[in-house]
Amino acid sequence: MRIRLNLECPRCGGALFMEEDDKNVSVYCIRCGLRVSWKLRDAARRAVKNIDGSLIFDWSSVIDELYLELTINH
Repeated sequence: MRIRLNLECPRCGGALFMEEDDKNVSVYCIRCGLRVSWKLRDAARRAVKNIDGSLIFDWSSVIDELYLELTINH
């Protein structure tokens, strides 16, 4: 699965995409190749939140953390 994000690459300003396969989730720029990846299992652990006793799967927090890694590592 590949999804274009509403975020710009911190290095070149290009479009960022999120891609998920059977092992990893990545955020990357198709223009300059900047990429950060996590194992899918680790991303899922970070995405699950307990809110008032209900488990909520929050991909937006994972995308935010991956984007932060991109900005730090560029």
